[in-house]
Amino acid sequence: MDILIASNRQLPIRYYVDKAIWIRRGGCSIHPQMTLPFFVEIEIKNSLNLQIIIDYIFEFQRQYKQTELQILIKDAHILTKINELLTYNVPHQHTITIQQL
Repeated sequence: MDILIASNRQLPIRYYVDKAIWIRRGGCSIHPQMTLPFFVEIEIKNSLNLQIIIDYIFEFQRQYKQTELQILIKDAHILTKINELLTYNVPHQHTITIQQL
């Protein structure tokens, strides 16, 4: 698991086999700082494909008027890139917290 996303809404699963990205249901028993009820684990083999993760988050947010996301990321490089891409583009009715795992 490279990224863990928790939300106040059910998160969809996705498989991008050709891009080597797997977004699947995950648990959060080992991450007590996650307080939201729904989780997905993301495995990404190539950090050049991070835009797919950003698009996944924006697609999810478009489905609801208000969302809350907690994102834990292992790799510092991926953390920096996702932080850059999300920080200034998230509508104010959606809350995102990004932390290193």
